[in-house]
Order: sequence, then structure tokens, then C-alpha cells
Amino acid sequence: MNCRIRQTRQSKMLTRVVGVVLLVASSLVPVWAEVDGPDASAVVDLSSRWVASVSEKSPELTDLVTEDAAAYYANLRDLALRGSMGAIDDLHPIEQLQVMFLRLTVPSDRLATLSGNEILLLAVQEGWIGQDLRRSDELREVVVEGDTATGRLFKFGLDDRPDRGRQYFSYENGSWRVELRGETERLEKDFRSFTRRTELSDSEAAFFILETRLLRKVIPADFVAPEASPVATVPDLRYVPSASGLPDHDASQDRVGASPGSAHTLIAVRESPDLPGFAAATIADVGRSLRYVVVVGDLLGDGAGYRLERVAGDRVWLRRGSDLVVLVLDPNSSPLAELRTIAKGSGEESSLLDHAELGKDRFGMMSQWRNMGLRGRPQLLQQGSLVPQVIPGRDVIGGLRVGRILPGSFWDQMGLSEGDVIEQVNNKKMDSIMRWREFMNIAESAQEISLVVERGGEQIRLIIRTIPTHREGARA
Repeated sequence: MNCRIRQTRQSKMLTRVVGVVLLVASSLVPVWAEVDGPDASAVVDLSSRWVASVSEKSPELTDLVTEDAAAYYANLRDLALRGSMGAIDDLHPIEQLQVMFLRLTVPSDRLATLSGNEILLLAVQEGWIGQDLRRSDELREVVVEGDTATGRLFKFGLDDRPDRGRQYFSYENGSWRVELRGETERLEKDFRSFTRRTELSDSEAAFFILETRLLRKVIPADFVAPEASPVATVPDLRYVPSASGLPDHDASQDRVGASPGSAHTLIAVRESPDLPGFAAATIADVGRSLRYVVVVGDLLGDGAGYRLERVAGDRVWLRRGSDLVVLVLDPNSSPLAELRTIAKGSGEESSLLDHAELGKDRFGMMSQWRNMGLRGRPQLLQQGSLVPQVIPGRDVIGGLRVGRILPGSFWDQMGLSEGDVIEQVNNKKMDSIMRWREFMNIAESAQEISLVVERGGEQIRLIIRTIPTHREGARA
């Protein structure tokens, strides 16, 4: 039997006495959905309960899904506990992420005791699925065909806000149940949209999301399954010291950008006339496709590496014993497009473990995966939050308050800290939404950025200089 929700308008006059009033009011009455048939009505009711339970993160949601939902999450649990990297590589990126979230956020002894339904509830509570469902979403365009049904959610019940995907339902054991297919398709659409915007490969995008959600660096050891056999399933994760380093050379010779024979290039420096010890540099290891941030006194790479000795203007000094290297920021250098890909065979897709191994010999809080410093708008929005701060009692913006900042991100490279209020950018006050948007444009592409920040009741000036971004190079 096929049933559809039909759209109608209520415009019938009830009595002659109030006829005129109702005639006027009828033009204001909204379009109501009238359900044709009990099956469609039951599906709409189920959808309402599902959306409400997910938005409230209620345990009731596990009673509303099909039986295979529990089996699906039980399988992800087993992969998190015992799955080899090869088995995880065979999954879709959104499933890879959920397996790794389980492996890295739930202690293995507790994870082993959780049922599939309990893990489904955990996935909703942690925002791995269903994060954009709202209690006011309404199911429309319902089609029932035998023991299956589909429909589309309209966000906040608005006619002009249809959801980007469909919802699916099955008639199971005497009642309608929600299929998780709708949520997985939604995640896949979101992931594909993210890779299109960022121009990242699937594995790069998945690794970026993994580190962003965990708010820490992910290393090869994280990919060892807690209950895996060390012989049969665990990939070779032995630590191999990096052979790459700054080459020996005449200490009097400056190295400009990625000069011939040099494995490193200077891509950003920061200074502040108000903060002693604030100076730092962002340096790319071009050969290993890594970029990382070091402050004065930090080692570049492992314990045998160079130490950042000084930052001044457009250059930095790196020392290892009596060997001194000077790197100069070249504003005319080519953008570092080569940092966007990993060379692994001829076009072969890299795995999450491949990305983790790129940084396995980089230690310390500031040692981050290479894409943390990218400046495309999608990455900038992922790497932190800047919220307009309204002056109390007035509808005026007094600046941008810095919320969460991801270590190693471009915001972090600029020297911003949680709680800062950005008051000026390149001598312009951040006093409107328009200025906020201008700041995003500046952060994406400008080669010199000056900030005035209020921190702890004091005004601080920050100066950041960089080479061209990938986007600028692509236009050139």
C-alpha cells in the first residue's frame, strides 16, 4: 500500500456569524499535514519520538531502532577492541572514525562490557551521529511500501528547510522501527562535502577530524588494538628515528625559504613588542610533509635536532652545537601545496596509520600533524571558535572572544589563547559582523597580520608574518 502526506489549507467557514472573521483568518492559517492511512501516521509518530530522544540523548532511542542497529555497533566495538589496521582501512571513513573514537576514548575493559545498544547511545551522547537533529524537526513526504517507509525531515518544521537526506523505517516485530541508514547517509554526505571544501583526500580528512575531535596529536601507538595479538594483527609500529634534519653547511650562509639542499623552510614567524618570550616560528619539513610550531628554546624535531635560538623580523636562528642555520621568510616563495598530499606508491590512498607515522618522531605539545596549520576557511572554522562579544547594555560588538583553540592550528600559531578578546586587526576595530568576516578573509590569505588583543585586562600587540597560502598560489 502506498500512502503519502497531502498538503491542504483549512478555509471552511463554520457559521455565518463568524464567517467574515474566519475568511480573513483563513489566509493566515498555516499548511497542515494530513496523514493518509494508519501506517503513515505511525511512521510520523515514530519519527517524532526518535528525533526527540536523540536531541535529548535519552536511552529511549535504543528502543526505537531496528535490531540490526545493535549488531552494527557491536561490530564496531569488536573492531575497536581487536581490529587490525587492515580491517579498519576497509571501512568507510565515517566508520573508521567511530571505531577510533571508541578505541581512544573508552577504556578497553569498559568497552568490552558494552552492548551494541549501549554503544549506540554513547555515539549519540558524544555527537558521533545524530548531532544535528532537533526536537522541532518534522517528518513529511512519507511514503509507505509494505513493511518499509521513507520520509524527509523538515528542520524546525519549516517548509523551506528540507533535510539533505531521507529517513528510513522498517516494520519489525509488530511495530515500526527507525533504520540507522538515514543517519549514516547523512554522515556520508557531510563527510563528502567536507572533502570537497577542503580538497583533502578521504584519509587526510578523516585524520584531521580525528585529531580535531580528540584535541590531541594521534600517534602510531594509538592504532594498536587493545586486545589484538602482537604477532597476528598488529602492524609494525617500531620507532625508527628520522634521518632527515637540517643539513650541515657554512654557518655564515643564510638559507632562504626552501633553498636547494635544505629539507626545511620557514613559513611563519610571530612576535610581540609587549610579551617577552612570545616569539615563535612555524617551520615546514618539506621532505616529510610536516609543519610544526616552535617557540624560542624549543627543539626542532627529536632530541638530536636544532634548537630555535632567536626570532627577529623575517628570520630565525637555529643552533645545534656549533652549527648555526638562519632561515629567512620569503614573501615571494611558492605556497606549500606539496604539504597537501602523501607520496605512497602511485596514487594509492594512504591510511590513518600512514598519517600518524608522519609525525611519530615529533615530540612535545607543539608538535602537530601537518594539516593543523592550513588556512582555508573550513580548516580555520574547525581549529577554534571566535565569538562576537557584545558590550553589556548596548547592541555594539566590542571584539571577538577566543573560545576553544586547537594546539598547532593557525590561530595557535598567531599566538591567540582561550579567553583573549581580539579588539583590532590590521588597525581596524572588530566592532561589527562585517569586520569579523573581513578578519576571516585576512586569516585565510594575508601575509602580514597585526592584532590588538585584550588579555587579562591588558592590551597586547601581536605581529604575524607568513608566506603565501595555498589558495593564493592556486590563483596565480
